[in-house]
Amino acid sequence: MQEAGVGRATDHPWSDDQTREHLQVLVEGVAVLAGFEQAAISLRRDDEFEVVACAGEGLAETIMGRRLPARMVEGELAGADEWGAWLFVPHERAFQELIEHSFIPETSEVEGPDAWHPLDALTSPVRDEDGVILGLLSVDEPRDGRRPGPAQLELLQKYAGMARTLVSLALEREELAERVRITAQAREIVRQALGEPSLGQVIEACRSTLVHCFDALGMWLTAFDEEGGSTTVWYAEGAQDDPPFSEIDDVVIRLAHRYWADQYVAPFSRRSGDQPGLPPEDAEGLLDFLDGLGIGSVLFVPLGAGPECMGFLCLTRAPGMREWSQVECDAALDIGRDLGRAVANARQLERERAVADRLRLMDSYRLELVNTLGHELRTPLFSMTANLEMLDVDTLAEDDRHSVAAATRAAARMQAVIEDLLNVAQVADPLHEFVPEPVDLRETLLAVADECHHAAVAKSQKCDIVVPDEPVLVSGRPEELHRMLANLASNAIKYSHEGSVITAQLQREDDDVRIVFEDSGIGITQADQRQLFREFFRSTNPDALARPGTGLGLAIVDRIVKRHSGNVVLESEFGEGTTVTVTLPSYDDDEFSRAPAS
Repeated sequence: MQEAGVGRATDHPWSDDQTREHLQVLVEGVAVLAGFEQAAISLRRDDEFEVVACAGEGLAETIMGRRLPARMVEGELAGADEWGAWLFVPHERAFQELIEHSFIPETSEVEGPDAWHPLDALTSPVRDEDGVILGLLSVDEPRDGRRPGPAQLELLQKYAGMARTLVSLALEREELAERVRITAQAREIVRQALGEPSLGQVIEACRSTLVHCFDALGMWLTAFDEEGGSTTVWYAEGAQDDPPFSEIDDVVIRLAHRYWADQYVAPFSRRSGDQPGLPPEDAEGLLDFLDGLGIGSVLFVPLGAGPECMGFLCLTRAPGMREWSQVECDAALDIGRDLGRAVANARQLERERAVADRLRLMDSYRLELVNTLGHELRTPLFSMTANLEMLDVDTLAEDDRHSVAAATRAAARMQAVIEDLLNVAQVADPLHEFVPEPVDLRETLLAVADECHHAAVAKSQKCDIVVPDEPVLVSGRPEELHRMLANLASNAIKYSHEGSVITAQLQREDDDVRIVFEDSGIGITQADQRQLFREFFRSTNPDALARPGTGLGLAIVDRIVKRHSGNVVLESEFGEGTTVTVTLPSYDDDEFSRAPAS
């Protein structure tokens, strides 16, 4: 009995249990009824034949699942004697190379011209329409030790016919099971492609599996854009140049919209008598285009999401390849829906990226404008302030002294606006380097309290500063954290009544540091609170508008806190006061102690 000596089990998906059982019954029947000790069925696996069913004592353990090279089997059968549907290879014509891969039964030779030799082989090949051998039914070791006579051969012919039916059925079921499995894999890959950010990446994620799944030569995918244009991606093994798809764009784009509306998939080829949805002249133009590319047929699949057609997919096959099956058409329509959603997602992501790019460009321009204006205004302002300071106000008349004082105050306000503008630009600039270092917030808060002391005293306000006795460390930029605390302190003083109490409290809470500023000032309305951290926002409260400010203080605070991985929360009741809480990650004391001295 010929069998492969390679000794590896099959990794090919096997047909269903019922077909396997039928094949096993066949080999057992031919062995028992036709008078042979051994029988086996082998199926073609690319360039090998694999034993999938066998009958005979101890044979299953010996040869089941093993393989023979197809070229050896076909070479030996080419020189066989034809016995109807069977091919007989006498021992003197046996391939030595094949014998080395075969299982040779131990039988005693019977005398006479019709004696069966241990190296004799009797096989019935199952062929397709083109004559390619798809499977083999083999028998060996006749019980009487002789080659089969007329009665045995007549019975063997019947089993050969049964073998043709069952082998063809087994291979068809295997092929179907394989395609269902690969289609499921392809759909899973397409679903994974739903998250890909561009059309090219969507195709890259699934193209090879789609082509393999449908036994295709290649594919192309065209996605429609919102402006009425389209983008086409082409994939074919070994292809060098992109085909001139523009020649058929008008035809296939109209077809895609029609097919998506009808939820329809169609194959196109010259072998098909009908080209659905196409006038004869358009169909002929499409077929001429395919002929020019060496494509025998295409499976045309519309892509879409909801009611909108997003494009189309064309799977291609070479001339002479098999026609597209209904199973493949149904699977392709499902994949078209999945790919349509992937194209829609990619389109949405591209829109979002375009908006983000425009916003970044506008923000970059705004920062550049603010920086330029701030620096350009500094020079004349410095000149004006210097000249005001040089004036001998004691020699001026009373009205002139008032004018100089007003100009000095105006210059100070202008200086504050410019500093705030430059601070906003700095903390908002993503290119501005952020190199954190350990900062003692206790020391920083006390320094800010000293700086604001005179402003609070001028309004008879009392400032209570509550801090721990030991340093409270955070990781950040000292000048930015100082600016944040100074802005919060100055806001509390500015918007609190004369004689009121302002509290600033610093404390550790687990792995965080919390700073709380609380005042009993004019408070903020709920409507204003929603916009407080927006740049240049000023309250609608007339009492607040009467107090000077740039509308940048809290915006700067918010940007600085975010740069330091913290958060800021503002709570306020109109007419009763405001509480601002800033939370920052604390710094590791051990790490600070290991840091090099500055």
